Amino acid sequence: MRQPVKVLKIVISCLMGAALLCAGLIAWLLLPVLSTPDFMTRKGVLVSAIETDAWAVEHGRVQQVSLLSSSGLAVDLALLVPEQPLPGRPLLVMLGGQETGRQAVDILPDTRGVAVAALSYPFGTIPHRDGLALAMALPRIQRGILDTPPAALLAMDYLAQRADLNPGRIELAGISFGAFLASVPAVLDTRVQRLWLIHGAGDPQDVISAGLDERVPFAILREAIAWLLVTFAGAHHLSPEYWVGDVAPRPLVVINADADSALTDAAVAALHDALRPPFEVLWSPGDHVHPKRPQTIEYITGLLFSRINLAAQRAQVPPATPQAQPGSP
Repeated sequence: MRQPVKVLKIVISCLMGAALLCAGLIAWLLLPVLSTPDFMTRKGVLVSAIETDAWAVEHGRVQQVSLLSSSGLAVDLALLVPEQPLPGRPLLVMLGGQETGRQAVDILPDTRGVAVAALSYPFGTIPHRDGLALAMALPRIQRGILDTPPAALLAMDYLAQRADLNPGRIELAGISFGAFLASVPAVLDTRVQRLWLIHGAGDPQDVISAGLDERVPFAILREAIAWLLVTFAGAHHLSPEYWVGDVAPRPLVVINADADSALTDAAVAALHDALRPPFEVLWSPGDHVHPKRPQTIEYITGLLFSRINLAAQRAQVPPATPQAQPGSP
């Protein structure tokens, strides 16, 4: 009888040790997100900007640039400079899909004279399909997600000072994953004259939980995993429903897909409910934006660049001279 009891004690000790280890790991991952991040301090001051590659494309030229901040923050971006910029030289800064990053400029059609800068995310690639690799990468992913708003701020510092850009208008677009993060730099940097949130939502926990539906059969476990992931990522500091109300009085445009398989209706509603005027909510046909859905990309970019073009044209129209009233001197 003593042998089974001894084995049982060893098993219990191992389980308790594993539980304590997990609890310690969770506490360690939660520490960086307990306090409000200081995004402006993390942005720092631009120390260097190195062009790492460049090539010609139809209607312009693409440059890949690596930025370094005094805080140690490193940012990679791709900049598409049009041959014939619009009057006022508008600039669109893009936070695109999680895997697309700065390669978003490669799938853009003609930008119609708009300069476009697309950022890569500081966390690199997220190993969605490998549970162990994902767990090991959590600290890197957490740091990178928290670094995304200051990365966008640093990029705008760099882009605004480039003599060949000299943007008279800056617009910021968060697309797919980027729509969960773009509200933060838009609020903090008033040089952003219009914010676009495209195929995004609020309540990222609901989005992640729904995405786990086929892989995790138990609802309570899905919710627990989703809660842990969004908490580790600092979603309570970043999610757009906490920020979009402060974009005003600058305009905000939200575009959602009318048959989006990546987002839940409840999460989309959470974003819409947080909006404050002036804003527009538009709907694109079909499913969630993806590089393999060129019609969706064409629809969204057509809307983006036509609106930016219109704003540039309006900025060139001089204000009407008031007409003299009869009897006035």
